[in-house]
Amino acid sequence: MTKLLIAILFICTLAQGLAQKIYYRPYSKAYNESVGGIKDVQLMVSKEFQYPIKTVQQELDGEVRLSFQLNRKGAVTDLKVVSSTTPEMAKEATRLFKKIQWTKSEYRPIHMTFRDEFIVEFNLKKWVKLYNKRGYQYIDYPVTPIDTSEKIYFIKAVKTKPIPVFKDGEYNSFNHYISRKMRYPETAQKLNLKGTVLIAFVIEPSGQISNIEVRKAMNGGCTQEAIRLVKDVTWIPGQQEGTAVRTQMITSIGFGMSSDAFYETFNQGNQGAN
Repeated sequence: MTKLLIAILFICTLAQGLAQKIYYRPYSKAYNESVGGIKDVQLMVSKEFQYPIKTVQQELDGEVRLSFQLNRKGAVTDLKVVSSTTPEMAKEATRLFKKIQWTKSEYRPIHMTFRDEFIVEFNLKKWVKLYNKRGYQYIDYPVTPIDTSEKIYFIKAVKTKPIPVFKDGEYNSFNHYISRKMRYPETAQKLNLKGTVLIAFVIEPSGQISNIEVRKAMNGGCTQEAIRLVKDVTWIPGQQEGTAVRTQMITSIGFGMSSDAFYETFNQGNQGAN
């Protein structure tokens, strides 16, 4: 019955946005931004979103509204479900929200009565378009079991490091991939720019990456090229005691210099989830 429903929905799908819509509504203009910006959050949602099976069987669209507070360090406090069409939707929206990292903002005003809102749309027609586009309905985790706490481990803390999976070509290492696939920006070459771009990101248990953050940028299009290279790789996730975990990684991509896939200068030990 569910497969028949999905097939009918696919035929009837209208030309609308591909992913389930998300909205971030801060109570103040002096707010913390999500790491990488809201577009990065939308990209993460498009890869990680899973429509609850029970809700699909019930043929339900809906919406989940979460409210929360952020402190000046970017940590989430007092997360609440304000409204939800079904408990299953609330669980999925909360799971996705907890994957988001937030930037620090020492000027953020703190008022106990004011709260930010995060809203996740559940739309069956868009869901069908989304999973047909990405090639899977529900995540086939490369390693099981997975840690569902959403805790983040720094790369040095995991016993089994993540392993890159390349979409095309055979490469000896991540650094080999970078050297072969890099498109040295023409502007950077003309200006004789040399240096490194540092990019931090989280490898999810699904093998997808999220929370892309530029720690050190370069001009001449180098930063954009470094982000492209990082985004084009999936991973076998890091593991603790045989369990797939979220792993914080920092990569140094060199332009006219050597690269370092597992750059560890910024090691701060274990990090908790937001």
